[in-house]
Amino acid sequence: MRRVFVLALALTILLPLVAVLLAFAAAGSQAQCGGAVGPGSAPGVPATLLAIYDQAAGSYQLGPSGWAYLAAINEIETGFGHNLSVSTAGAIGWMQIMPATWTQYRVSADPANPGAPPDPDDPWDAIFTAARYLEASGAPGNWPTALYAYNHAGWYVAQTQQLAQHYAQTAGSAILSTSGVPGPGCVTPGPTTPGTTARILPDGLATVPQGAPAQVQAAIAAGNRIIDTSYSQERQPNMLSTVMGSYDCSGSTDFVLYNAGLNTPQVDVGNGIAGDSTLLETYSSPGAGQWITVYASANHAFIEVAGIVLDTAHWTPTTPAGSGPRWQPASILPSQLADGNAWTERHPTGL
Repeated sequence: MRRVFVLALALTILLPLVAVLLAFAAAGSQAQCGGAVGPGSAPGVPATLLAIYDQAAGSYQLGPSGWAYLAAINEIETGFGHNLSVSTAGAIGWMQIMPATWTQYRVSADPANPGAPPDPDDPWDAIFTAARYLEASGAPGNWPTALYAYNHAGWYVAQTQQLAQHYAQTAGSAILSTSGVPGPGCVTPGPTTPGTTARILPDGLATVPQGAPAQVQAAIAAGNRIIDTSYSQERQPNMLSTVMGSYDCSGSTDFVLYNAGLNTPQVDVGNGIAGDSTLLETYSSPGAGQWITVYASANHAFIEVAGIVLDTAHWTPTTPAGSGPRWQPASILPSQLADGNAWTERHPTGL
């Protein structure tokens, strides 16, 4: 009986201590990646806008789902900025805000234009202004009231709440850097799947095999962030740390490697700029990897991660439609590798 008592006492002391140590470890890992946790992917939401929604919601204390409400409003109002025409009621800009409301609550928030006059057609300014107006109208304590103030229609309140709930429930998470974008190797995916092979969802996002190493999970999450981008060979500073509107074959491959913490001089050639496919012919270790394989030639490059392929050459119908990097099944490999290029297989050491 005394042994049982001593064991129970020891467990009573040790278990809370272990919990505290784990919490400190998690906090340290989070701090190392930048600190704040926010949405890393959300089906249907452009990856380039997620950080803006999250920062705006945080700035006006709209709660953990605030970003999802801002995304829902943005989709309903302008289709994520695709239709910026003035509404029949006179609402303007990216978030369709009435002119009098804009004048009262407008915010200059675009980090690329510090101090510039607030612009309703600028996504940063418009989304931050919407967040400020929603907070003043009762959010997050009373979202229905705040939404009704934004648009005086019962159907609008119901549709926005339903869409926001969908985004919040299906989003993957990411540890954000102080700039508001996921830091290299710090992205953690949302949807997962049992086993060792990733799965492509109907919306084009990829699930992560639960048994995959952390860097493989980060690679899948990084690929998810750029599947709605288009194709372009343009090179820009910080294109590896910040989601741009377009990527080519080597740029998208480098983006995945960089954000999985698998950067080398063949990936980032300086200032966050991606290299070309010929550089990837000498990336890391030779041969195919267990989890990640980079296929490179003089004219093209792509990457296989956990049994699925991210490629700008589409050998099967893809979602979303259009050009640019998209997840595809590994069944495309025989066709892709028989396209006439002289392929080299490389992999990150240990993966």
